[in-house]
Amino acid sequence: MAPDTVPGFPGDDPVSACIDLDVMDQLLGLDDGEVGLLEEMLVLYKEDTPGRIEAIGAALAAGDMGDMADVAHAVKGSAGTMGAPKVRAVAAHLEGGGRTGRWDAPPAELLAQLREAYADSVTALEAFVAKRKAG
Repeated sequence: MAPDTVPGFPGDDPVSACIDLDVMDQLLGLDDGEVGLLEEMLVLYKEDTPGRIEAIGAALAAGDMGDMADVAHAVKGSAGTMGAPKVRAVAAHLEGGGRTGRWDAPPAELLAQLREAYADSVTALEAFVAKRKAG
């Protein structure tokens, strides 16, 4: 996905337009405007999500749509918590397809979109934290 400038993001640094600034404000508010909590949450997001995305791929390959939907649900939740709406949306499509058998796009394509959206979200979140730390 092409880098964009996030509306309302201070400065001219290009970041992926894939973080919810309202969620960022909420998370910063939980830590009196500091980034410590957000940084800790980002570490967990980076530790947990790649394994979950790979588990989605393994479940798809095995044809285990129930397990795939459950893992996609977990990814959807963590993405919502982290303010990553693109990740959340793609995970929701995977979850829905796994539960209903109806797909908006081929599952392999959705998995590729999920991987890309996740990578973009990490880049954007890291840029957001760095910008906040820099003042």
